[in-house]
Amino acid sequence: MTGQGVLVIHLSRDVDVDKALKFVGDISRDGMAVTVMASPETAGLYANFEVPLWPDGAPRGVLRLLALVRRISWGQFATIYDFDNSPRTRAYRRFIRPRPRWIVPSP
Repeated sequence: MTGQGVLVIHLSRDVDVDKALKFVGDISRDGMAVTVMASPETAGLYANFEVPLWPDGAPRGVLRLLALVRRISWGQFATIYDFDNSPRTRAYRRFIRPRPRWIVPSP
């Protein structure tokens, strides 16, 4: 699989917000293609970043979940950084094909 950049998953404010924001800022400045998947709770944190934002990171319902997993799969990301590491995002990991490298940054 040839990846087209990275996906950063940041759905909850319960994680280290400063660490996630610094990470996105650093890798986008390095010229890497970054997409951020956020929930309505965290989407506003990325207003000052020039990165694509997927504000549908917390879908409600099975059909929306399947659509999100398909969208991630079609994005063909080389790496996914999961700042939440929640049961929801671990479920995403199980269904995304082809499987990108999945990294959970340490707290």
